Amino acid sequence: MSPYQLRVHTLRSPESLATYENIWAKHIPGMAKHRITTHGVWTVPAAPASEAPQLYALVSYRDADDMRERLEAYVSSPEFRADMEGFDLTQIVDIAESVLTPTADSPLR
Repeated sequence: MSPYQLRVHTLRSPESLATYENIWAKHIPGMAKHRITTHGVWTVPAAPASEAPQLYALVSYRDADDMRERLEAYVSSPEFRADMEGFDLTQIVDIAESVLTPTADSPLR
């Protein structure tokens, strides 16, 4: 069974969310080269005068792969550096990661 990971990226502003959404489109093929499959990417705009905008990504890893090892390989790759070029990393306020285990009846097994 493939391990899944829900990644939640909190951004500083709606503008940084829009820019980061375009960056994530570039991440998908680069991540695939490192055996990380992207199943979906969603945005949550900031609510007026409250929460920061967020980008959610659901990814999975091959059964035998170490998730941390795969992610570190991608983050240190030329593809990742090219994707992030010109983006101010301080626009990412937080990254939360949750490992998800599909239930027996889940379509994503």
